[in-house]
Parts: sequence; structure tokens; C-alpha cells
Amino acid sequence: MLKNQDGEFEVMLGNKQLLSIFFIVVILLGVFFTMGYVLGRSAGSSAAMATQPEAPRAPVGSVSSFPDHPVPTRSSPPAEAAPAAAKGQPEPPPVTQPKRTVPPPVSELEPVPGKTYLQVAAVKRPEAEVVADVLKKKGFPSIIAPHPTEPVFRVLVGPVADADAITRMREGLEAAGFKPLVRKY
Repeated sequence: MLKNQDGEFEVMLGNKQLLSIFFIVVILLGVFFTMGYVLGRSAGSSAAMATQPEAPRAPVGSVSSFPDHPVPTRSSPPAEAAPAAAKGQPEPPPVTQPKRTVPPPVSELEPVPGKTYLQVAAVKRPEAEVVADVLKKKGFPSIIAPHPTEPVFRVLVGPVADADAITRMREGLEAAGFKPLVRKY
């Protein structure tokens, strides 16, 4: 360090010192940004877990083959229900949940060898089920058959007996918005 005439010190740094200070600052910034990222990520996942509702647990003493689904148990009526029953008023009916109806699965069959079908689509499984369901609702006998390529399924209408039936079925499918292809199996 040099002292000038005013009594001030002058610091002179060479290239090596400047580069070493620069790299130290870069490393410190990298450490701080990494710590912030890790803390923010862990805080984000714990916040997401805190916002999800906790699954209801089965009451103690009940047995369930599905650990996440509690078994309904009958408990004693609440204290408010006892005076109503004592006064001779009828108890309200228990609350029941409506049954969920699951649509029947669309049939997946191998086409009968030697029979003729009209192929409506060759798509992935979910789309094939939707198309086959729409066709069944419109009155066409449809099936889903596997395609030689793995994720693709064929949606077939039929079997169709003769040329007149093929013509009628094709016109009906075209009127419904489909473009069928004739396939003989």
C-alpha cells in the first residue's frame, strides 16, 4: 500500500487478486442461490401437503380391507335425538349416499374369422371406448379389437352379413358422421 501526500492509502490490486475476488463472490452467490432454491423447494412441497385435506381414518376397532377407506360404524344417536324420541316424534331417516353407477365396459372381442366388419376408427384405448360407446348409443353393434401395433385399438361395427347390409350400415355410419372402412377377417 502506498501512502500519498494527503495521508491516504492507495490500494493496488493486480489481475490475480481481482480474479480471485471475483471467483470468491461468484462461489458465495452460487451457495446462497442454491440454499434458497433448496429451502424454497422444501417449503413448497410442505405447503402443498398442508393444503391437501387429510384422508379420513377408520375408527379404532373397525377392520377395513382398504386402509384408506373407513368402514362405517353405527354409533349411539346424538344427545339431541333422545329428547325427540322421548316426545314421540319420528326419527328422521338416516342419510344415505346415492350409489354410483359405473357404465358397463365396452366389449373387447376378437372379430369372428370369415366375417365382414366396418372399421370406424383405429385409436388409443380411451378414445376407442368413447367411440364404441357413442356407436352403441346410436344403435350400431360395435366392438373394440386389438390392432397389430400395441397401443392402438380398432373400433369395429358388425359383423355384417351381405353386400346390401354393408351398404345400409355404411350409409348409416356416414350419416352419423363416421367414415367406415370395410374389413374382412
